Amino acid sequence: MFRDYLMFEWFKLKRQKIWILLMVVPFISVILGLASFLGNYDVLMDEKGDNGWLESWTQITLFYGMLFLPISSGIYAAMVCRTDHLNGGWKLQFSLPISKGIIYLSKLTVILLLILLMQLFLVLFYLIGGTIIHIDNPIPVTFILSAILLSWLGTFSLSSIQLWLSFKIKSFGIPLGINIFLSFLVFAAYTSKWGMLYPWAQPSFAISTPDESPIQSYPLFIGIVFITFLIFVTITSFRFKRADLEN
Repeated sequence: MFRDYLMFEWFKLKRQKIWILLMVVPFISVILGLASFLGNYDVLMDEKGDNGWLESWTQITLFYGMLFLPISSGIYAAMVCRTDHLNGGWKLQFSLPISKGIIYLSKLTVILLLILLMQLFLVLFYLIGGTIIHIDNPIPVTFILSAILLSWLGTFSLSSIQLWLSFKIKSFGIPLGINIFLSFLVFAAYTSKWGMLYPWAQPSFAISTPDESPIQSYPLFIGIVFITFLIFVTITSFRFKRADLEN
């Protein structure tokens, strides 16, 4: 049942040309990041042993992690709910012999899969771009894989919140505006010792290189991400299941 409904949700997105966003955001991030890397090459590569792949990664993920990634996840949440707000789509779904828990988890899973795909496109464009500009250092494969995986996990709490906002608010623009505003607060979270608790900041913390990230303990960070996700997904899924009483 879950797999069938998941495929149904995936099919609905095909009409919204979501693939454009999946590729454009990583592509722009890589172009801007590599341009910044080349423009500041002497500053970034000023010490012996500096790795061009890592230094260029810091430039690519500077705005991608802080802004583009959380904002994009909010857009995905809005797009997942967009067609359901039209012509009584929610009432139709809730009348089907499918539990609301499956509907909620299917939509959340689609959002997370879209984010993961965008992450993979980021790595692909990053490797292609780095090769084009002739970065000749060893590729830090282990770091890249861990950064992509951890930053993806860091979007779990955020996605559950954004799904709830997009479900409750019919307008496409209002949840997006809220998301953009809260994404800008990530800059403040970087200077706070409580920053890891802020869902919008968790992806940015995880995707940064070790010398740039505020994370002092990765096991602690993973634990915080897991706990905050459980809290938010429990709250939002509970509210989602009660939707027939509130909408």
